[in-house]
Amino acid sequence: MSRSEQYTSEAVQIAPRVWWVGSMLRDDQFQCHAYLIEQGDQSVLVDPGSALVVEEVMRKVDSIVGLSNVRWLICSQPDADILAALPKLEERGLHRDAQIVTHWRDEASIVHTGTALKFWRVEDHHWRLVLQDRTLRFVLTPYLHFAGAFCTFDEETGTLFSSDLFAGFNEEGALFVDSVEDIDSIRKFHEHYMPSREILAHALHQLRELPVRLIAPQHGRVIPEIWVSRVFDFLENLECGIFLIARDDPGLAFLLSANRTIHDVINTMVREQNFSVVAAYLSELATHTLGAQYFELWAGGGDLTFRFDQGDSFAGHLEDPPPDVLAVLSGESAQPGQRLILPLRSKVTEQIDGAMLWGFRERRTMSQATMAVLTQIINLVEVGLERELLRRSADIERTAWHTQAIHDSLTGLYNRVSLDDSFLRLAAFDDRNFEPMMAALMIDIDLFKVVNDTFGHAVGDQVIRRVAEAVTHCVRPSDLTFRFGGEEYLVFLSNVNATAAINAAERIRQRVIGAGSEVPTVTVSAGVALRKPGEQHETLIARADQALFLAKSNGRNRVELAL
Repeated sequence: MSRSEQYTSEAVQIAPRVWWVGSMLRDDQFQCHAYLIEQGDQSVLVDPGSALVVEEVMRKVDSIVGLSNVRWLICSQPDADILAALPKLEERGLHRDAQIVTHWRDEASIVHTGTALKFWRVEDHHWRLVLQDRTLRFVLTPYLHFAGAFCTFDEETGTLFSSDLFAGFNEEGALFVDSVEDIDSIRKFHEHYMPSREILAHALHQLRELPVRLIAPQHGRVIPEIWVSRVFDFLENLECGIFLIARDDPGLAFLLSANRTIHDVINTMVREQNFSVVAAYLSELATHTLGAQYFELWAGGGDLTFRFDQGDSFAGHLEDPPPDVLAVLSGESAQPGQRLILPLRSKVTEQIDGAMLWGFRERRTMSQATMAVLTQIINLVEVGLERELLRRSADIERTAWHTQAIHDSLTGLYNRVSLDDSFLRLAAFDDRNFEPMMAALMIDIDLFKVVNDTFGHAVGDQVIRRVAEAVTHCVRPSDLTFRFGGEEYLVFLSNVNATAAINAAERIRQRVIGAGSEVPTVTVSAGVALRKPGEQHETLIARADQALFLAKSNGRNRVELAL
């Protein structure tokens, strides 16, 4: 359907026997949609609408089933743009047994409209309403944005009547989402109207369990199936409740922009594993929202201090810090002026190990709300910068005692001495995800004793090195690989699900088989374990080891997943 066809004065069928019966108001970005589920004399009107559109709603309902056949009026929350149509609807004449379908928390407010209609509480009927050819399921979504708010799911068509969830501003009066710009209007609506990311994510987690094929919000645009998954993903990590931050600060435009940048920084840190890209986002924030002339990051201290700036596209290089940065790294407070310098603290040691610097054309004082946003950004950057510093320090000192202490001399992989600290750093980053995305692979060379007994220990060492090379080749630079002991290897994978972790283990297994004939051909078995929320490395490794034992028991040269 083209945009020109969406401007219509008639009802629009959006799913089998499901109709949009609202009205597009001119010059109004807050369009209020009503929907009709056609069920003969048991028809359902979802979120009846405001007083401004009620005449159009009634006309369109009459054109399909007749207003007197509307038996059920679903009121998903008690806002005026849902309830204001009730007096006219009652006056014109609904079904003689018409009832308002709602939650008791909503009923407590709806009664104050003076309606004569009786109430049908969703919680008193097992959260379901059985109709002629379908069942409606109700899902409580508290505080989005009313305590008793709920969504309605049509099991027959897969239509989710989502009320204010998935709603957006709609200045053009178009009925269907068909572009990325339409999704951006959903972002703006949720930033303003939803209370927090945690509450929103909780509701989205429940709704993801439903086979949703179409989303019909009360405001904004209807979301077709091709956009459903994308909108879910977009909203899951969206920072909401922006006015909690902005109530004492007039710079709402800055806060909204910063909010979007925080979201982008999180996604970039997870997706790219490239700190220079993260720093570039921060530089963009500094330029376009704070008006900074330049932005720098400093990390480390003592003999190794790195500077990240625009001069080398934030690739980072060793440099002695200037006096004002050195003072902050030493624990002193920066003097106010044209340069704002804030310290970064290690999540592991809680010691200052870096600084963020913004340079301005003239002396600048930040408001309390602005500093609150900068603090959020700092909390995100600290983990990424510490990880980057660790990587660079390891590169520089690879031939020194530090490298010898944490690496296995035969394979060059990390050894068990470095396991605790390495896991803590990865786990700190993993704990910021909505759910764990970290896995452990335990890999063992099959029948290695036979190799040693047949060819000798020197050849056995060559086999161990060859398998180590195969493991390293098949994982990413951001993953951590250890020689766990003897012919056993351990890999910590970050930002993976079960499929990705199993695929990594399978790549290793296949590469070992085809690694060449310079030394005896061997196979490996592998156990995969996905990290549980808050799980420490001892139990994660133990579960991976159990899966490895299962792989051995099932014939070797295979991969098994821990339960």
